[in-house]
Amino acid sequence: MRSFFRMNPCVFVLVSFLWIILSQGKFVLATTMQDERLRLPKPGEMVLASEKDIPRHIWVAGQYLRAGKFKEVITVCERVLTIKQNNIEAIAHLAAAYKGLGDEEKFRREAKHIKKQAPKSPALYLSLAQTYLALKDFKNAESSYKEGLKMASEKTDLRIGLATLYAQEGRLKEAFDQYLDVLKEKGLATKHFLNASFALCRIGLQLKEYDRVVKQAKVITDLYPPIPQGYLFLGSAYLGKGDKDEAINTYQKLLKINPKSPVSYQELALIYTDKLSDYDNALYYAMEATRKFPKDAKSQDVLGWVYYNKEKYAEALRGFQAAVSLAQYNSQYHYHLGLAHQKMGEPIRAKEAFEQALNLLGPNAPKEFAEEIRNRIDQCK
Repeated sequence: MRSFFRMNPCVFVLVSFLWIILSQGKFVLATTMQDERLRLPKPGEMVLASEKDIPRHIWVAGQYLRAGKFKEVITVCERVLTIKQNNIEAIAHLAAAYKGLGDEEKFRREAKHIKKQAPKSPALYLSLAQTYLALKDFKNAESSYKEGLKMASEKTDLRIGLATLYAQEGRLKEAFDQYLDVLKEKGLATKHFLNASFALCRIGLQLKEYDRVVKQAKVITDLYPPIPQGYLFLGSAYLGKGDKDEAINTYQKLLKINPKSPVSYQELALIYTDKLSDYDNALYYAMEATRKFPKDAKSQDVLGWVYYNKEKYAEALRGFQAAVSLAQYNSQYHYHLGLAHQKMGEPIRAKEAFEQALNLLGPNAPKEFAEEIRNRIDQCK
């Protein structure tokens, strides 16, 4: 079976690169699902001695709601309500949990409290949407967001939630319009500005609207120059346009503005490797990344990738092993590890690494990447 890299190296590099960039914003989106590997505290493990402990409890209840653990939501929220009886977020989570359990009587009781105490609050609509998402009922989740946009006075979180849902369903134009509406709101909080701006850039990259991404990313870098994500989007757009020099200039600028970030070193190493085959410059930046940021998994992986392309497979293997040890749940690092083992004539170890990479793929991973891993596994038989 032919190697995917030999078949179409440029396509694979672009797909992998865009996947990394497109996933960068998952940590800033307000409505993203929590990583299932992160353990939430059990209700009885948290201390609730005063009102200052309530925000933590509300956050945990929200995470339980997203995970569909409705009984845990009820336990946490009932504890909060013993301290602060009229906490709207706790009541909203409680009502949504009852909805998730199919207890319509208790849902209506709690919903009635909210409508009486805070009729313009978005809390119930947001909580209900999360319940429906947990139940995979995307139609009702969309309806809850839309109803909230009609009734609530504060619409930002509702718009972001609806936009995120649209994006996950591949309805990119509708998602784009919602994020754009967020940016039009007056007095927008920084976190919401960044959420919407990052999302618009991600969608633009998916649609290959590179000029639009350049424009939006420049707004981010002008307003928040130390934040690496703006430069990642800007550099990605320039590469999409085929403008490697501007991409390099983008990361050189970040290097001066924020030398404490590994992003510039990593991305410059990748450009010099994948786009220019300039391994001397690539190795310089990759080694600087690991020297300055030895505990950063991607820096180790990038160094391994440079060595891999230089056909120094023993050195590449060490870099990939270091990356896997620092980030054991990253499928790409395991995949790279498999590549090195394969080149070194170790099919059993290569297959183990490829199988681990396949098992760790998320639901939004490119189909091309999954197929490439399966092809590699077949080569090891």
